[in-house]
Amino acid sequence: MRVLVVDDSRAMRMLIRRELRSIEGVEDVLEADSGQAAIAVLETEPIDLVLSDWNMPEMSGIELLTTLRAWGWPGRFAFLTSESGTATATQAAEAGASFLLTKPFSAEDLARHIARVFEDDSAPAPEAPAGAPAQRGHSTGEAPGVEEVLQGLLRRPVSARPAGPPRLEVARALARYQDHQGRVVALGIAEIAFAASAGAALSMLPPATAAEWAQAGVLTEAVAQNFHEVANVLSRVAHHGGAKCSLKEVTFLAPFEKPEEFPRIAEAHHQENLEITVQGYQAGRVGFVSLEP
Repeated sequence: MRVLVVDDSRAMRMLIRRELRSIEGVEDVLEADSGQAAIAVLETEPIDLVLSDWNMPEMSGIELLTTLRAWGWPGRFAFLTSESGTATATQAAEAGASFLLTKPFSAEDLARHIARVFEDDSAPAPEAPAGAPAQRGHSTGEAPGVEEVLQGLLRRPVSARPAGPPRLEVARALARYQDHQGRVVALGIAEIAFAASAGAALSMLPPATAAEWAQAGVLTEAVAQNFHEVANVLSRVAHHGGAKCSLKEVTFLAPFEKPEEFPRIAEAHHQENLEITVQGYQAGRVGFVSLEP
């Protein structure tokens, strides 16, 4: 089986490639960093399965799938994405996707879904909602917490405990989350120590290196991109009450710099502040603020 992984995050492509190598029957894994790059690969290479992110610049995953189906490409296509919900899964199924698996996912999740597709295309996935492809759920039926989401993504223990808000005197990463109308409805504010630790852990870089970046108050471009993927997955827990939102952007604040939303933060009805530790890495404070649209 030849698999093409399509994701604009190099760290996520690396993680998915690593998981695929442990799955029986996967003989070769190719990569593309965009929808257009994926089309170029498919024009020249025989591919049995495409695994694509949903949110990508220029061409989204769903646009890639509809383009391929209009082109007449008959292969199997699935989504690995931070997007969730029955509406998204139904849209994917109607476009011709075999399944949609929500990040973070385990190697066992991925192997099981791939096996279903290739064992019997006509067999329905038992946990999928009617009319939608298979999607990973949670056995308790409850929304995932910060620890669960991060452990699934980073593949190492994570602890989170209540703390004060992110400190103004240190550099911070600011993630803005939007609703389906494009309105910013939540913020994730992470001290640079956590941003460096999580970004480094995603691609298994040494803790000492992450600590140096945290001390300097800056991230390398690669680690900043890794943290963007961390922030993307945290969209599942960013808004109080589990309201659906998606990552709009990540920017970085210098020490004592206030975000433009500062007056709205002061008036926000709900803010959760945590100190998060990724095993082996330096801890840092993270605040999630739910804003009125």
